[in-house]
Amino acid sequence: MIRAATHNDLAAMLVIGRNTLSNSPSYPVEIDDFKASYTARRCISDRSMCAFVAEIDGNVVGFILGMQEEHFFSRDCYATDLVFCVEPEHADQAVWLLRRFIRWAKSFPKVKSIMLGISSGMDLNGRLGELYQRHGLEQAGGLFVKIIGDGV
Repeated sequence: MIRAATHNDLAAMLVIGRNTLSNSPSYPVEIDDFKASYTARRCISDRSMCAFVAEIDGNVVGFILGMQEEHFFSRDCYATDLVFCVEPEHADQAVWLLRRFIRWAKSFPKVKSIMLGISSGMDLNGRLGELYQRHGLEQAGGLFVKIIGDGV
């Protein structure tokens, strides 16, 4: 089941997010639970943002946080995800979360585009990119990362 996230889902979302990012080659960062919770609470409460969870047998197994915002150069808006995490054993729930996010984005008349990235570097087999393409998104550009620190 896909539903709007509530504040009661925060603990499960933090665990899933932490597990996902711990495997990400592009995020060598320390996760701050307070900041992550603050952002999730904003997404739950702010009409220009969204928070949806995938739930199976009463357990949250994935989530997407997103926002819609004006471009810095236009009054028109775009919608994007802040984070999109699904437990690997429940990867099939990603399609339902994505569809719910797209419906949400389309509910804003000023949103002219949906822009989703795969900044985690965790789509080596291309499945998430293919999912995006099957839902009408086209690849435009790429993400380039350089990890700095430790004398690099």
